[in-house]
Order: sequence, then C-alpha cells, then structure tokens
Amino acid sequence: MIRLSNAADLHHALGLLRVRQGRTASALRELRAASTLAPENPRYAYVYAVALHSSGKFREALAVLKKAEAKHPSDPDLLGALVAMLREAGEDESALGYARKAAEALPDDEGMQRWVRELQGNK
Repeated sequence: MIRLSNAADLHHALGLLRVRQGRTASALRELRAASTLAPENPRYAYVYAVALHSSGKFREALAVLKKAEAKHPSDPDLLGALVAMLREAGEDESALGYARKAAEALPDDEGMQRWVRELQGNK
C-alpha cells in the first residue's frame, strides 16, 4: 500500500522527470501534487515554486513560497528563493525582510549577509 508521503515522493520524482522531458504542464501538475500531499516537506514547495517561476508564473510562484515559508520560517531554500524572486521583481523592501530572516537563520552564510547589505543600500 502506498502511503501519502510515498505518493508525494512519487509525484515529485515524476514531476522532475516531466521537467527534463520538457512537458511543463504535466510537470507542474505533478509537482503541485507533491507539494499538496506533503506540506511538511518544504523542498517540494520550493521545487514547485521554481518550476512555476520558470514557466512565467511569477505571482503563483511567490504565493507558493510565501505559504510554505509561513509553515517553515527558517528554511534557507524558501527564504533564498523569496529574496531572489522579489529582487528580480524590483520589490527590494519585501526582499529585505526575507533576507533578514535568512541571515538570522544562517548567521554564518556570507551570501545572505551580503544580500542584506545590498538591499539596505538600495533603500
């Protein structure tokens, strides 16, 4: 019998395969399923959001990241993706808030510290 957590793993793996095959719509469905079935796994939300962003669905990607970050507030991948996508969109003030959270979560990560300094300089 397949448990839901195993099903999420299978959907995630199939989604990644579909990405490699260039089957974007199918990949997004599978990655969304993995993220929905296993919300306790922030990696699934991160990968789904990156796939959405790569497909030009910027606002949807941000929504997925923000929802996942609310459940996993110290996850460096989620925080880093939020900072990067918000910076890309020119939303430096919002990016700075997430960069600060990331810098607190990873005090020894020079990249995060640099993001905070750069974003503070843009104010």
